[in-house]
Amino acid sequence: MKILANDVIQTLKAGDFASQTFKIGKATLKKADGTGADEAFNYLKTAVNQHGIAEAVINVNKDVVIKLQSNVINLPLLYPAAVEKLTEAGQEYDLNVYAVIEAEKINSSHLRIDQIGTADDLLNDNPDLRLNFRDWVKEQFERLDQPAAKSTTE
Repeated sequence: MKILANDVIQTLKAGDFASQTFKIGKATLKKADGTGADEAFNYLKTAVNQHGIAEAVINVNKDVVIKLQSNVINLPLLYPAAVEKLTEAGQEYDLNVYAVIEAEKINSSHLRIDQIGTADDLLNDNPDLRLNFRDWVKEQFERLDQPAAKSTTE
C-alpha cells in the first residue's frame, strides 16, 4: 500500500489519525502463538484500511506503553516536522507498520521504534507480522527486565 507523503504530513500536523487505546498485559503480549495483541491488530487493520495513518496504543502497565503505528518512516506519529523534513511531499511511499515502546528504562531517549512489517502484511493478515511483533515485544521486555548497571564509583 502506498500513500502520498503530503497526505501523511497533513494528517499528522492536524493530529487527525485514527487512534484507540487497549489494556493488554505483558504475559498476554508474549503469547507463543502471537495472538496476544489480536484486538489491537484487528483495530489497526480496520483503521489503516479506512484512514491510512492510524495507531493502536497498548497500555501494558503504568511504566510501559506500546504503540502499533502505520507510517512511511520510522518516526512516531507525534513528529510531523521530522517526517516532513525526511520525505518529499509529492512522492508516494510504502506504508509500513511500526512498533513503538515508551518506557523510562528502555534507553536514554525512553523510546524505541522498529518496523515490524508493511501495511500490506497487515491488510492481508500475514501471520509473520504478529509473530514479528511478539518477538519484538519479548526483546523489549528482556531489555527492561535487565538489572540496572551498578556504579563502579565508591
